[in-house]
Amino acid sequence: MKRTIYVCLFCCMYASAVQAQHYEHLTLWTRFSIQKKITSKLDIAAEYIWRRQSDFRSDKSNPMAMPLATGYRLNFIYRAKSWNYSLVNWMIRSSALYGKMSDFNRPDRWELRPSFFAEWNHPLSKKWSVRLRGGYEYRFFKRDDNTWGDEQARIRFRILGRYNFNAKNTLLIQNETFCNIPPNLPANTFSQNQSYLGIQHNFTPHLSSEVGYIFNYKQRASLVEFDEENILQANLYVRF
Repeated sequence: MKRTIYVCLFCCMYASAVQAQHYEHLTLWTRFSIQKKITSKLDIAAEYIWRRQSDFRSDKSNPMAMPLATGYRLNFIYRAKSWNYSLVNWMIRSSALYGKMSDFNRPDRWELRPSFFAEWNHPLSKKWSVRLRGGYEYRFFKRDDNTWGDEQARIRFRILGRYNFNAKNTLLIQNETFCNIPPNLPANTFSQNQSYLGIQHNFTPHLSSEVGYIFNYKQRASLVEFDEENILQANLYVRF
C-alpha cells in the first residue's frame, strides 16, 4: 500500500514538473533619483525608472533589445530613531516579460501604485547592519477605455544586510518576497522573490551610485509558468 502511494506521489510530482514552463530573461534596471532633505527627519525623492529586456527570438545576451518599463516615483521618507517610514507613489508603464511568442500580443499596461513601507534599522557591529522592511502596495491599472480600475494589492517583505568597507563603499545583500492579496486576487498568491547583491559607492556627500545583480523568480497566474529574470541594476542618486 505504501509503495502504491509513493508511486502515485512521484507520478504527480513528475507530471507537475513536466508541465511547468520556465522562461529565462536578461534585463537592465536603471533608476535616477534626486533627493532633498526637507527637515532633519523628512526627505523627499523624485525618481525616473527605465528598464529594458532581452529578446529570446534573436540575442538573449542583449538586455537592451526590447522595452520593459518606464516610470516615475515620488517618495516621502520620515525617519524616527531606528525606523524609516515611506509613502511612495508610482506611475509606471510596463511591457510583458517576453518568454513565448504569445507574450508579444500582451499590451503595455499603465499602472498607478500608491505604497507604504516601514523599515527597522539595526546595527550588528561597526561594519555590519541589518534592515527589515515590510510594505503594502495598492495597484490601479489603466483600462482600454482610458478609465482606471482592476485594482490589485500586494505585500512585500525585505531583509537587507549592509557591510561598510569604508566611508565610500558599502556591500548590499538582500532578499525580498512579494505576495498578492485581495482585492481581485489572481490565481498566484505568490508573486515573486528577488535576491540581490550590489555595491554602493559615494563619490561625494551629494552624489552616489549603486550597481548590482538581482535574480527575480516570478510565478505567472497560470501557476505552471515561471519567469527567471537575471537583472543588471545601475542606479544614480543626487542628494541636496
